[in-house]
Amino acid sequence: MLSVGRILEGAFGLVRERLAAVAIWTAIYLAGNIALMLSFGSIFGIATNPATAADPSAVIGVMIPVYLISFVMGLVGIILYAAAMRAVLRPDAGGFAYLRLGMDELRLLGLLILFSIVGFVLMVGFMILLGLLGVGAAMGSQSSGGTVIVMIVGMIAMFTVMLYFIVRFSLAFPLTLHRGRITLGEAWRLSRGRFWTLFGAAVVITVLVSVLNMAVSLVTMGSYMFDVMAAAGNPEAAARAMESQTRSFGQLGPMMILSSLGGAIVAGLWVALSGGSIATAAKLLLADENEDAEDVFG
Repeated sequence: MLSVGRILEGAFGLVRERLAAVAIWTAIYLAGNIALMLSFGSIFGIATNPATAADPSAVIGVMIPVYLISFVMGLVGIILYAAAMRAVLRPDAGGFAYLRLGMDELRLLGLLILFSIVGFVLMVGFMILLGLLGVGAAMGSQSSGGTVIVMIVGMIAMFTVMLYFIVRFSLAFPLTLHRGRITLGEAWRLSRGRFWTLFGAAVVITVLVSVLNMAVSLVTMGSYMFDVMAAAGNPEAAARAMESQTRSFGQLGPMMILSSLGGAIVAGLWVALSGGSIATAAKLLLADENEDAEDVFG
């Protein structure tokens, strides 16, 4: 029987039982975070040098590494997410922290691209529809209040519809890994009548990770926030505070290491909990369909 409690039990069980793997995922994120921070240091150096700030080629030159590192970390994120799901669906797979680079990861990347394209098209369609409704409301009303209400209601409706489809198709990722092929229909069928359970588990994990992120930001940026509040009404003091904060994050020092480590720990937990929770949900639902769990999952 699928429940929020059982999904969370599986997600936190992954962290507890595969702590070494989670630590390796965290270390990978740490390396990526440090690389990004050092790249941002180069950007700060260009931005604060009048001789190079106005040179487009210099700006592009320092931006390219940032984009490349971000792109690579996006691909690494897919590999780590697959590893977290694999640890639940194939606990005997073993290997180095359940990491692989093969067709499973390629299929997950293709699935992500497919969802991104469909989501973009739907969002554009919604925006066009909202624009037409807004124009209609403006033409039929003497005030702008009706247009504002239409736009607000339309945006809420768009967000609700998008969220509904995201949750309903969320099982496609673990099922694609499990079946060895991109799986959409089965994901939609298995999630029928389980929207609130899947949504509830996702909310709990999202809130937990958000709180951890806020704690990391408070520790690493608390002094900067205090300086900004103290500099209220003084643009020069605010600029100095921002320059000092940017410089501290742009060089390999205690602040950058602390920020990178905190962000990596949160990211590692996010991968383990989000990937582990959705894989646990898929595993429980497949077991409920009277599949031989030992034969299917090992």
